[in-house]
Amino acid sequence: MQNKPESTPIYSGPVVAASLSLLLAFMTLMISHHISRLSPGLDKLIHSYGYWIPGSTGKGPDGSIGSYSGKETLALAVWLASWLIFHFLWRRQDLSLEVWSRFYVIALIAITLGFFHPLSDPIVLFIAGFFGLP
Repeated sequence: MQNKPESTPIYSGPVVAASLSLLLAFMTLMISHHISRLSPGLDKLIHSYGYWIPGSTGKGPDGSIGSYSGKETLALAVWLASWLIFHFLWRRQDLSLEVWSRFYVIALIAITLGFFHPLSDPIVLFIAGFFGLP
């Protein structure tokens, strides 16, 4: 008589955690981009997070990538932190991938459209005005 090997269940929570962390990082990149465009002071603040990246400041033939280094640093931090947190919380959860897939695609399209300035600038300026930002 042969023993059946025990099958370990495969949970969908880690997949949702990984893909949600990507969405949050992408959204962080979009928001930090719009914040940095509001004023030179905010641009310098965003840039300060990325001074550690080679090429973030420079005068050579390649120039400087400027505040993009700070935007990438913030997105990287959000991605890693959210992935660790959500993976820990959902590692043994079985979530609906059908529902998540629809939400993911819609959110990805919405965030991508957020980078399109003719659509996003009126919203960004309204929110900035509401909070009294320049």
